[in-house]
Amino acid sequence: MVVYLPRSAWNARPPNGGPGNLTVSRVQGAVIHWPGTGSTRPIHSQTAVASALRGWQDFHMDDRGWSDIAYQVAVDQAGRAWTLRGLRVQSGANGNADLNERYGAVLLILVTGEQPTAAMKATTRGVIADFRRLFPRGTAIRPHSAVRPDGTDCPGPAARAAIARGDFTPTSSEDDMTPAQMQELKNFIEARSQAYALWVHRQLRRDLSAVVRAYALDIKNYERQTDAADAQRAAAAVWATAPDNFPTNTEPKPAPDPQPEPDPGTEPDLLLPEPEPMPTVDTAPDGASGTDGSAPAADGSAPVDAAATPVTPDGAPDAQPESGADPEPNPEPKR
Repeated sequence: MVVYLPRSAWNARPPNGGPGNLTVSRVQGAVIHWPGTGSTRPIHSQTAVASALRGWQDFHMDDRGWSDIAYQVAVDQAGRAWTLRGLRVQSGANGNADLNERYGAVLLILVTGEQPTAAMKATTRGVIADFRRLFPRGTAIRPHSAVRPDGTDCPGPAARAAIARGDFTPTSSEDDMTPAQMQELKNFIEARSQAYALWVHRQLRRDLSAVVRAYALDIKNYERQTDAADAQRAAAAVWATAPDNFPTNTEPKPAPDPQPEPDPGTEPDLLLPEPEPMPTVDTAPDGASGTDGSAPAADGSAPVDAAATPVTPDGAPDAQPESGADPEPNPEPKR
């Protein structure tokens, strides 16, 4: 699970408006970038990375006239993930408005000649796994040089080779659910199990009551039929042994028609009630949230860590369309 450093960790300026959020149905994947400063001086410490991010934000906002630093998330060689615009916010880094609407933008803080470390690769895989959870159709991972119409060396030969090897492709473990998603699933399963147990309890009580009533009625009928047959047989035996001159003042009452004796091997017919319908369980219980406790997005996409998504004023127009010049190369960070 990736832990994203918030914008406050690099003392980011507030964004100036912005292009808005990505549309789930349009996103095709993520594009990998690098700073392209041309320098070979590494940017490894947290202080150095924060300073570099501030400088690139100033360059993009003041020189390019864009709303914010162009990328969504940055990953450094120590494996730290830095929130820039945030995964849900449309970037300004891919080359034109159409590309920015169809792809995310992940910045690898590499300098010329550097190879991505194992920590950078692992965190980048986690970032892309999070991006795919937000945008399930966005499975492509492409170097910037493969999408920019005017051509570019970004993100450098080392990163392009890593992309080709699949070093940034999430594994099954990195595609697993987050702890919040697992807890939500656990809550649903528990609620469903309790509802089913209650239904079974009620249904068994109704069925048992019906069996008891049917059994009691059957016993009464059996006893009634048995008593009548026994009385008929006793009367017939008395009259059969009586003498011919046995006095009588009345004619004997005709014996009732014999009733068939019940077969003890036959099960009685039980009229059981129809079962109650299964109760339903709300699959999105009240208070359900995304992976970080935030409310779901209006377009149905999953929420992102509040610290990972910059706040942009609603309705504030962008200074210029972020579809013109490529942000790379960026200026070398000041020392």
